[in-house]
Amino acid sequence: GWVEPEPRMTLDYQRSEACRERCAKELAKEVPPWNYITATTVTTNHMKVAPGMLYGIEFPWNEELLIQMGPGWLTNAFHTAGTLAKDNEVTRIIPERRVKVTTGNNGGKFLFEVRYKRHDEGLHRKLFAKVPHPLEGTTKSDRLSSSVNKQPMELYELNASRLLEATLPCKIPKFYFGDISNETS
Repeated sequence: GWVEPEPRMTLDYQRSEACRERCAKELAKEVPPWNYITATTVTTNHMKVAPGMLYGIEFPWNEELLIQMGPGWLTNAFHTAGTLAKDNEVTRIIPERRVKVTTGNNGGKFLFEVRYKRHDEGLHRKLFAKVPHPLEGTTKSDRLSSSVNKQPMELYELNASRLLEATLPCKIPKFYFGDISNETS
């Protein structure tokens, strides 16, 4: 049978009214300033789950937590970020088991698939997440470096996508949700 092709990221979406409206709403929000954190903050709180400073909801910081928090959480996150229609929902999260992303010193990464109640045009099923490195083993120094020495780089990266997606002159990955916490790093 016929298989529907995956939507591709194009400048058409970034120039769409929906993207412009989402970015305008984000730009109108008041977001608290970044408070610089210490290595002690990271080592003490890195395993905690806390609300993020951009959307005010708790969020997963690794693949296991995403699976545990489930489709209901992801639906709420996408609704809160304005990237999924309120009458649609994520019905399933499928972790990628064959391909593992192991590169990059600024954060861990993983791939996963989602299924929606209704597959609207422009919704991707194959998604990518960037999360903090585990504070252990070979990634411990990378985690401390990115969470302490390079702060608030992650916030700036999130803001570039969240606020500027509709105005950047080049295509970027579609923003679905992203957040950061001063409390947990």
